[in-house]
Amino acid sequence: MINISTVSRLFVVSVGGTIAFTITGVNSAQAATFSSVNIFGDSLSDPGNIFNLSGGLFPPPPYAPGRFSNGDIWTDYLADDLGLNPTPYTSGIPSTEGVNYAFGGATSGTENIFYLFDPKFAGLPGVTTQVGAFIQPLLQQGQTADPNGLYILWAGGNDYTYAGSDNTTEVVDNLSLAINNLYSVGARNFLIGNLPDLSKTPLGSSNPGDLQETVEDHNALLKKGIKDLNQSLFNSNIALFDVNNVFKDVIKKPSKYGLTNVTDRCLPAQTDPKVPPVPCSNPNEYLFWDDFHPTTTGHKLIADAAYATIEKEFKPVPEPSTVLALTGLGLGLLLKKTKSQK
Repeated sequence: MINISTVSRLFVVSVGGTIAFTITGVNSAQAATFSSVNIFGDSLSDPGNIFNLSGGLFPPPPYAPGRFSNGDIWTDYLADDLGLNPTPYTSGIPSTEGVNYAFGGATSGTENIFYLFDPKFAGLPGVTTQVGAFIQPLLQQGQTADPNGLYILWAGGNDYTYAGSDNTTEVVDNLSLAINNLYSVGARNFLIGNLPDLSKTPLGSSNPGDLQETVEDHNALLKKGIKDLNQSLFNSNIALFDVNNVFKDVIKKPSKYGLTNVTDRCLPAQTDPKVPPVPCSNPNEYLFWDDFHPTTTGHKLIADAAYATIEKEFKPVPEPSTVLALTGLGLGLLLKKTKSQK
């Protein structure tokens, strides 16, 4: 049994408007600069946590080392976009730039479904447990979370597929509790992913009706929950990342994204435990790598959309010296205009 507690020890004032922004080089579409990024989720966001605990054996080739895909995943791409380098939780090298706590198999609560496939994975964390692993050391050391950091949560897919739940209220409550707990120790900036239509995945295509309805309910509840939290948690910024809309557009217009197959898996199911399956010859044209996880091409599309959401929802704040300079410029222009009118 792998014990998560053992693992944890490893471990403008703008007078002059457009003129002012032009002079300072600040673009209104530019994203805020975060000092760190901490990530909580499942296999879609796992940067190698299970891989490290399994001694590099899982997931096996032809999966990319540590990733449930054939290459980098969306959190890799997004971290690069943010100019940050969060370390995997199980790497034993905590980074001031953040930590990725996501574990394959995580549900939104404390459960992890991988024990269903192999008993050695018993004790792996769900998202609630991951958040606890982040918070507990802070409380023990009398510290607070980085208020200028970004906190990402994306989960629920395992609850509704492998775990067989249709209790959307419970899943969304788990995510809301995670946000509240992170906020209580000082986190202020959150990016929360909703779910794509799981009935469109190769895994979900065998039970499309129920899954589609469940995901719709989940996304509606999550949207309302985020709106309520933004109103109740003072000085917080909780942004909804609409993953569902991203996948919907990709599946509707695959050629727009350079894809030719958005329904099938590139990597066939393994029929012989001694013989690794052979992937398709053109994975960059596939949306799905296996029955549930996107290819690295699909992950890049997710990351691009996530960064676009960050650009829209989190605006940069000018430095105090810049604000003073802009104010001075504005006053100067105002005085000049007044003088010319005399």
